[in-house]
Parts: sequence; structure tokens; C-alpha cells
Amino acid sequence: MDTGKKMLRLLIWLGVVLLQIIMTQVVTFLLSLLLPGMENFPQTHPALFVVILGLTFSTGVFLTGWLALKLRWLSTPPKYPARLVATLIGAYLPLILALILYHALEPGNPFFSISILASVLGFHVPGWIHRK
Repeated sequence: MDTGKKMLRLLIWLGVVLLQIIMTQVVTFLLSLLLPGMENFPQTHPALFVVILGLTFSTGVFLTGWLALKLRWLSTPPKYPARLVATLIGAYLPLILALILYHALEPGNPFFSISILASVLGFHVPGWIHRK
């Protein structure tokens, strides 16, 4: 494979990652519009807030990645169950750790960004692992 094709694949992969990060925010925003009073969840129901955030982050990452695989933007094996599990683990582990360290999750907590990046990483890792 020549350098031009490798560069194009890298740019497409970076574009998919950026789109996955954006979609985590879009899904979270849309769900916040559907659930009234969600702005108080971090203080009143922190565990429920973690569940909702993990679900929205995972949904944004997985559905965007699934679409990228279906449209053949990514040329890795699908492995959908492994990707879903790894995405969920990547989203929930940092959030659960944040819940343990900070009982009330404040806006701008760095664990939110870590959770988003870990879920994106979790989606892509099963495609990088090859069984022989």
C-alpha cells in the first residue's frame, strides 16, 4: 500500500473518531432534552447520572462506529459484540471511578472526557486484535 492510501486511511479513521466524540455530546444533549430535571441529577442522583452518561457515551460511540463499518469507512473486522462490550467498559469504568472519588459529579469533571476517549478506544481495540 502506498503512502497516499495510508494517509487517506489515517485521515478517515481520525474523522470517524472525531465524529464519535461529537456524537457522544449530541446523544447526551438529546437525552437531556427528553429527561426534565436532568441538570440536577449530578447532585441528587449521582449513580443514575453515571448510568445515563455511560449509556449516552456508549450509544454515540457505538452507533457512529457501526455506521462507519457499514459504510466501509473503516476496513477492520466488524466484531460487533466485542466492540459493544469494550465500548461499554470504556465508558463506565472512568465514570464509576469518578463516582467513587467524587460523590457529586460536577460539570467539567475530567473523568467525563476520559470516559469518552476510553469508550472510543474501546470501540477500536477489538479491530486491532487479530486472532490466529
